[in-house]
Amino acid sequence: MIDLVLADDHSVIRKALSELLQNNDKINVIGEAEDGKELLTLLNSVQPDIIILDVNMPNLNGFEALNNLKENNASPSVLILSADEKASSIRSALDAGAKGYLPKNVKFTELIFAIESIAEGRTYLSPSITERLMNAKNNANSNTSLVARLTKREKEILVHLANGENHKEISSKLHISSRTVDTHRSNILKKLEVKSNAELVKLALSNDLISLDN
Repeated sequence: MIDLVLADDHSVIRKALSELLQNNDKINVIGEAEDGKELLTLLNSVQPDIIILDVNMPNLNGFEALNNLKENNASPSVLILSADEKASSIRSALDAGAKGYLPKNVKFTELIFAIESIAEGRTYLSPSITERLMNAKNNANSNTSLVARLTKREKEILVHLANGENHKEISSKLHISSRTVDTHRSNILKKLEVKSNAELVKLALSNDLISLDN
């Protein structure tokens, strides 16, 4: 028997899912939580084999709950069931220790298969989730190849531009004229095939040239 806990802030979805799962003779739903905070409290009194977890919840979201479980070496395996299918969210969940990720429009048969797979010690990603990750990886590789076109000086100026510095500030720091900075910026935009500083910021972030903490 696979003991499950469900954590989702949508009570109708949670209750319906609980009833469907209880009809499976291999699954026993032993608890429900409407957010991450309630989930962590619940885990003080029950010990599930698997937690089915949404990521977008109030008080304490799924990512925060996952990180808390990881920090405290909690043993339940976590299967994410979420409408959030962004590649960054999927990677964050997997990095935090999730054993599986499914979209909320998944068929019930696939959900059961994912639960059984995780219970047997395997990981499971829905095909649509795997496709999201692969597309994101391909885009990142494409961006990396574009940045490789830049000279060392152009990369240096790209970082300054992406950090929001104006031409005067950059010219002062690098001891070059504002006109030279402008020329470099034009070349950078052309080589990276973008048209604005906002797009430069995205490329710089995706290539780890800057961070959100900068």
